[in-house]
Amino acid sequence: MGTWLSKLHRLFNRRRGLADELQEEIQAHIDLEAAENVSRGMTVEAARAAARRNFGNATLARERSQEAWSFASLENFLQELGYALRGFRRSPGFLLVVILTLALGIGANTAIFSVVDTVLLHPLPYPDAERLIWLGETDQKSSGFSVTWINYQQWRQGNHSFEDMAAYDWLHTTLIGMGDPMLTRVAAVTPRFLPFIGAQPVLGRLFSEADDGPGAPDVIVVSRKFWMEKLSGDRKSIGRMLDLDGKSYQVIGVASLDLEFFPKPIDFYVPLAPFHKAELRRSQHGSIRALGLLKPGVSVAAAKADLDSIMQRLAQTDPGPENEHRVDAISLLELRTQSIRTTLLILMGAVGLVLAIACANVASVILVRNSARAREIAIRAALGAGRLRLILQLLVESLLLSTLGGLAGLLLAQWCLRALVAVGPRDIPRLAQSALSAQVLLFAGVITIVTGALVGLAPVLTTRKLGLVDALRRSSHGTTRAGAGQSFRNALVVGEIGITMVLVFASGLLLRSLIAAQNSPPGFVPEHLLALELILPPTYKGDEAVRQFNARLTEDLARLPGVESVGTVNCPPSSGGCGDWFYSIIGQPAPAQGAVPIAYVNMADPAYFHTMQIPLREGRGFTDADRGKAPPVAIVNETFARRWWPNQSAVGHSIKFGGPYQDGQTLEIVGVAGDVSQMGLDAEPGPEMYLPFLQQPTSAMVVMVRTAGDPELLTATVRQRVTAIDRNLPVQSLQAFTRTMGATLERRRFSTLLLALFAGLAMVLAVVGIYGLLGYWVSVREKDIAIRVALGARRSAIVFWVGSQTLQLTAAGIACGSLAAMAASRWMQSLVFGVSPHNPITLVAAGVILVSLAALAAAVPAWRAVRVDPVQKLRDA
Repeated sequence: MGTWLSKLHRLFNRRRGLADELQEEIQAHIDLEAAENVSRGMTVEAARAAARRNFGNATLARERSQEAWSFASLENFLQELGYALRGFRRSPGFLLVVILTLALGIGANTAIFSVVDTVLLHPLPYPDAERLIWLGETDQKSSGFSVTWINYQQWRQGNHSFEDMAAYDWLHTTLIGMGDPMLTRVAAVTPRFLPFIGAQPVLGRLFSEADDGPGAPDVIVVSRKFWMEKLSGDRKSIGRMLDLDGKSYQVIGVASLDLEFFPKPIDFYVPLAPFHKAELRRSQHGSIRALGLLKPGVSVAAAKADLDSIMQRLAQTDPGPENEHRVDAISLLELRTQSIRTTLLILMGAVGLVLAIACANVASVILVRNSARAREIAIRAALGAGRLRLILQLLVESLLLSTLGGLAGLLLAQWCLRALVAVGPRDIPRLAQSALSAQVLLFAGVITIVTGALVGLAPVLTTRKLGLVDALRRSSHGTTRAGAGQSFRNALVVGEIGITMVLVFASGLLLRSLIAAQNSPPGFVPEHLLALELILPPTYKGDEAVRQFNARLTEDLARLPGVESVGTVNCPPSSGGCGDWFYSIIGQPAPAQGAVPIAYVNMADPAYFHTMQIPLREGRGFTDADRGKAPPVAIVNETFARRWWPNQSAVGHSIKFGGPYQDGQTLEIVGVAGDVSQMGLDAEPGPEMYLPFLQQPTSAMVVMVRTAGDPELLTATVRQRVTAIDRNLPVQSLQAFTRTMGATLERRRFSTLLLALFAGLAMVLAVVGIYGLLGYWVSVREKDIAIRVALGARRSAIVFWVGSQTLQLTAAGIACGSLAAMAASRWMQSLVFGVSPHNPITLVAAGVILVSLAALAAAVPAWRAVRVDPVQKLRDA
């Protein structure tokens, strides 16, 4: 410890005193021995010479003593750091180019990783979030079914893998009695749900088991946001009565969190059981979802097997159409991120490739700089600098450059992150919470160090034993060789071109997919459509009340000036699909229970197809006669018809609603409508059947209004008409339908934009890399060029010589990049629409772009080559 303290003292009370002490001690030692030699009879000069000879190299002794009395490695590092800073100060242009290049790579990586960390890696903000499992039902054909109330109760009572379970559902209700009617979002939950996601009562209490039991009073817990905004944060709100859909609920508490668990913010929470107490069959699927809290040490697979055993037992004790159903179990974090995971990982990989190109560019620049410093390095080696000391110098320079680039990259990452949050789709979970957290800063530090090591690796690998004579000869007389490290620089540029080829190909695929999605025929005319979304409250009792309301509203709207037609549907195109159900074809063999087909089910009134301008390919549309006790009918889409009757008309055939193992109506197909996609412009249409709204009225409806002009101009008038019919009915949504259609492509636009930006950045870096390599290649061959010109070579031959070098590098890079692009294209399958992920046209187009960029990068070096003055160059040589 004393030695360390002594070294620290000397480190901070620095050098001159230590050097003087050493010099005095060495001199005293020599003087003492010289005096002894004189006493033995030697002359003074001979005595001093013998003493110095016997002592040895005084300079080496001082250096060894200083190393023993100080932190030699640290001092060497500080010396090299100071040397590097002085060198960079003499080359500000070099320093600026390198820092900007590294800042682009490190900053982009840091920004994307911040999103990946927040969205994919950061734990959900719930207690024991890593043990929360989302539970659904599945069969051999599809997954993600809602859970039936009876199955949920059996799971909760009979499992051995979960500490507890909770179920939830969400619905829309109309709040009245507090000014204008307001559409609110309500979560129906079991008592354990709110504690599962960390809610605590700010005021009052949360639900107990008694609140969810039979005969319990109707109680409600309000969200903190609703309490503050609508109830003015009044602490006397406990006990207050709220009227939802004509039913009174007593406020018993205020939840502490404005939870982001649900797709949209929730205003209220109510007990779930009263909504499902009448469900007595396991086949009665509503929209219940379930959460389970795993016991410590239990895996998801083991828990799934546990619940599957319950499902198998129920299939024997309570057989029915769902005997083949099993449990769908997935961690809550994976559920929340599975739709965006692939996109973010691909973007992370793409921006990592951009950083690799930046590293290659910087390494190439450093190699060129070190080639110019070959004489300096050789002199240091000749003066005694060992290979390790030279390597330390190169690594210190590289780490210093990467550190400066990393600091600049952090500033760039902060700006990039704000831009990502601003332009990113709102449906990416937790995107808005992305920030430069401690984990992100650690990541930035790691990639900065790794970048410095990679950048420093190239000059270290190319540092060989360099003779002083050879270095001086190169410096003074030039050489016909390209210089040390040329092959390595060629390999770096080939790698840059290959990586850029992959990014340009991938961005080209996404761009073509986006164009295909935007230009894909939607199957109707979305322009001049106004979509009015309504949810009728339970005060509209019975089907006839719903029919009467819809009839009056559509008639009133149709009489408005500028309105051409009005139609009603339950689920308009691109809305995500409002529901699907089993069916079977009358006259076809009954499928196995696990293979019953499913189709989207929709309700439409007689004017819907005309209003949307969806063509009827066969048969007829719905009429006013398709109501009440009239024979049940259906219209199917083309995809449905082609599946079952590819070579004949579907009109006149019958389908059984609900499949062969369930009770359900038999419907006659009276028409075939054109395909429209329920899942968005970038999704293929699925089988769909339309039922008459007048036979199957639904309280959730979207009234489509086709206008002669701008539909947005009619929004105020349409709202007034709704209020005139029912002043307590809020409008859920009212907007031009083109906005709804465009929103379905937000994620595709986001991923395409980012990948295109990365590809563009890669192309810029690749052009800079090719230009730098060819510029250096021409500079070291100026003597060769002068000799060729002196011997009669034409300028075209010189240009061809430079161009052939460019073509060789570009062809090698494109070949390697094409192989890598084809191998990586399988990762793009989930993001591609309307084009094959192995599309050769896109690959050829990417190659053509890179060849064009390479030619552009080679233009200036080629011009410099043909401008070489042979007389001047040979005279200088």
